[in-house]
Amino acid sequence: MESLKLLLIDRLNSKGMDPTLIPAFLRALTSLISSEPSIAPAQVNQKLHLLGWNEVAIDYHCLQIAIACLEADPKAQKDLLNKT
Repeated sequence: MESLKLLLIDRLNSKGMDPTLIPAFLRALTSLISSEPSIAPAQVNQKLHLLGWNEVAIDYHCLQIAIACLEADPKAQKDLLNKT
């Protein structure tokens, strides 16, 4: 589970996201996935852009890693929200 979170964080870093913004971004992403588990990457990006997250576009792989994090452990959603 921890390795999935680290993989997601590494992917966001490689896409150019400022490391200080990642925790807040993950909270927004987690909220979107929790409210609509079968959401598509294009919809995620559209909703994230409406929330002001224009720095990075989520691709299919990032979305699947985030979903896997949430499904891997009942505490995953809380952990993602608190990850710094």
